[in-house]
Amino acid sequence: MIRLLLAIFLINFGNIHMKVDPLVFKPPELSRISQELVGSESNWPIVFHAAEYKSGENVFSLDAKSRSDISEFLDHWIQLEQYRSEYSRLIEQGAGVFAAYEVERADSAYQVFRTMVERGNIEESIRLISDYKIYIDDIELALENNRIVDVEARLSEKQGTVEYRRGLIGQWLAASVGKLFKEADAVRTISESSGKVTFLDGSDVVLSKNTTAIIRSSSLDRLTNISDVEINISEGGLIARLSADGIERSSYQISAGSATMLVKSSNFWAEKTDEDRVVMANYSGITTVTAENEVIDLGRNQGTVVVRGRVPVQPLDLLPPPRFQWVSTDSVIIRDQLDLQWNDVPGAQYYELELSDSPSFDGWVRNVSSEANQITITDIPVGISHIRIRAYDSNDLRGTDSPTYRILRSTGMLPPYLFLVDGDLAEIFTSETEYTLTGVVEPGSDLRINGNVVDVAPNGDFSLTLELASGKNPISLVAENEAGNVTRQQRSITKISEDHLFDITWSSFVEDDRVRHAENILITGRAYPPLEVVARTGGVETIVPCGINGNWALTLSPEKNSELIISLRYRQNKEIIGERTYRIE
Repeated sequence: MIRLLLAIFLINFGNIHMKVDPLVFKPPELSRISQELVGSESNWPIVFHAAEYKSGENVFSLDAKSRSDISEFLDHWIQLEQYRSEYSRLIEQGAGVFAAYEVERADSAYQVFRTMVERGNIEESIRLISDYKIYIDDIELALENNRIVDVEARLSEKQGTVEYRRGLIGQWLAASVGKLFKEADAVRTISESSGKVTFLDGSDVVLSKNTTAIIRSSSLDRLTNISDVEINISEGGLIARLSADGIERSSYQISAGSATMLVKSSNFWAEKTDEDRVVMANYSGITTVTAENEVIDLGRNQGTVVVRGRVPVQPLDLLPPPRFQWVSTDSVIIRDQLDLQWNDVPGAQYYELELSDSPSFDGWVRNVSSEANQITITDIPVGISHIRIRAYDSNDLRGTDSPTYRILRSTGMLPPYLFLVDGDLAEIFTSETEYTLTGVVEPGSDLRINGNVVDVAPNGDFSLTLELASGKNPISLVAENEAGNVTRQQRSITKISEDHLFDITWSSFVEDDRVRHAENILITGRAYPPLEVVARTGGVETIVPCGINGNWALTLSPEKNSELIISLRYRQNKEIIGERTYRIE
């Protein structure tokens, strides 16, 4: 009996000392607490639903049981972030085309997970995270199995009704996002609809309304990863946007009427206005146009007209972009309509305005035309919309686009908008010792960067130069508007180190800058994600991109007593930030 009483006492005594005090915090701290306890501000509903709200004290309280549940969620959330990183890697390897069904399943599962998070359902959220690994494995397996399938493109986005047809005499059927297209397939849009077809190298073609396009040929040399694509515009028009790989390594040919266009441009537009007439405009790079055995080259911001039986019109300069009469490219409105006015463009016959929820105008897009230099846009949705405008000349040539203007339609309860010039990149890389952070915030808002007050111009513009330490420099931005609503963003700026750039491992013996000759030499390193490695030896140049973690690898077969130059440069602008020379002996 004494032993039993002693055991009960020890258990109760242990429980007393193991008791955890409740975590108490005020509502404005919800975002910070969510970042600390559940890994992200976006997971705040998990904390909100798990906590007890004490209205009299205006505080939230998390007891020991709730904190234990939240801790378990955090462990699984860390796993999910690893799964999402793997998902991104698979997308970069072509899973969006070769494993489109599996990607769609994974996307749907992730959306269900987000719904459970919004409901604060911890148990179901954890279960969905555990299941998500299965979807990632399915994507990887499908990617491995389908990369040898002769499928080249997929319908990646659509608005309204998009249809497809197998071959020349097939039946027109409804096409859903993710639909794969082969050679001889046709795609068409109807009134007030559009569709985007994406190819393996990241290039895409956006079909305007009332357009029918036929994929006449579509092949891929999987050894060299070079695409050869030919598209025919049967009716309507399209915009071709080639990726860097598409421009440098692939062949994209568009035909319409009697014209054939070899496109080497990241922004090219063509439209068949009737059976015998095609108009086209080139906004970057070069496009070669052939008709009636005559060949012309369209440079940047040039266009032409091709009529059946006639040679192409010599390149015409496109109309310059109209400009809205706004001081800033960002505006906040309360009503659902907006009166717009812009400068007259000499030679303009009419203007076309686009309103979209996407800064790249890929998603929902509304087109409005006006012969005058003003218009009233109605039914503007709540949130951020993007607007741009262009002019058309007497040849129906589409002019260059204006800058993109952003409109925030606020209900008065939204947090202040906060944009950086560098966009939504979570991590910024630079080789400089300083970095100037610039952007725009809702006018009248207070802005703090890393806890320091930043001056904001009357139009919302701000700029702050930061001194950088080696490695990763975390940046915290907090904006609060006059209504007390708060927006928080986290960024990091990584200062590139040259020592890290050339932390290289060789399969052959290396001393100083001399490398022992071998028939094949494997070179590996870990640099930074936005860079690529260029190796030049014996007149041969090899280029490999750095992976998502900065890893890279290449194999060379250099000649003995030759010179090897290894450069690291930015993939976008090709600026070299580090270079070393080695001697193969």
